[in-house]
Amino acid sequence: MEIVQGIHRIPCIFDGNRVMFVHLLVGTKKIMLVDTCLAHNPEQEIFPYMQQLGIQPCQINYVLISHSDSDHVGGNRIVKDHAPNSMFMCHKLDRPWVEDVTALLEGRYKQFDRPHGMSTPDSFVHQLYHDVKTCPMDMTLEGGEQIWLSEDWYVDVLHTPGHTWGHLSVYDPRSHALIAGEAALWNAILDKDWQPCMAPTYCYADTYLATIQRLLAMSIDVYSPSHWPLQMGKEVHDFLYESRNYCLRVEEELLNLSQRTESFTMLQAIDEICGLLGTWSPVANNAMAYPINANIARLVQRGQLEQSHNDQGHFIWRRA
Repeated sequence: MEIVQGIHRIPCIFDGNRVMFVHLLVGTKKIMLVDTCLAHNPEQEIFPYMQQLGIQPCQINYVLISHSDSDHVGGNRIVKDHAPNSMFMCHKLDRPWVEDVTALLEGRYKQFDRPHGMSTPDSFVHQLYHDVKTCPMDMTLEGGEQIWLSEDWYVDVLHTPGHTWGHLSVYDPRSHALIAGEAALWNAILDKDWQPCMAPTYCYADTYLATIQRLLAMSIDVYSPSHWPLQMGKEVHDFLYESRNYCLRVEEELLNLSQRTESFTMLQAIDEICGLLGTWSPVANNAMAYPINANIARLVQRGQLEQSHNDQGHFIWRRA
């Protein structure tokens, strides 16, 4: 659907019941695609939608990758093959994981295995290599750039970190619309039926809260996130406030946990907190490691928790 003049929101389905919205910006001079979802999604949803508009994939000028997650970079090689002259762009801090699926696996998805005694299933690894086809970036961004799509229309690139260090959003000052990606993650990531499917996976709490505060101060009338319904008017602030408040609730429950027990591990924290803060299926509970880890780092930095290791060499925390 065209959410504002020139900006189209395309639902891409993966993993059976998951949805990720990519965005197509169509100007009179240039065309830009924001994100590519997984390897099957360009030919399953993106290219057919473009053809309905009378646009061929080879007409894409820019491909902006919002951040380094499989469902945002997985179709990169397929799009590049169909649009060989397109310029691929991402933030310089996310580039290593955007360009290399092995780096993405080791640095992002397996980051909790060794220090916390968690285990990434072999089935996940196999599926990741099947779903993610990367390609080199042509340019890296820092936020603050303007991309001109028509003689009288440009969009602003915003650096909105928190979910990843290099997360980018795209703001249209003409319509006050924000292509938000996962700059804010509400109180759960939703599936295609708008039901909770996993925890909000922000990774850096202070940075995440600062991003939300920045967005709250902006004039945003239309807010288009990756895994949630389109937000309009007052809904925008409600969505952002709930995202902020959830982060603070995670922190509160971690402090409560530190009062109930002498020390705790990541797996113990997940077991204790998921039932209080999420209604998704228990099979997705391990994704809670992302927000827990982010808030623990914040509490350790503030001197409210102390970090050490247990006999297995895994991190443990106790109240300072």
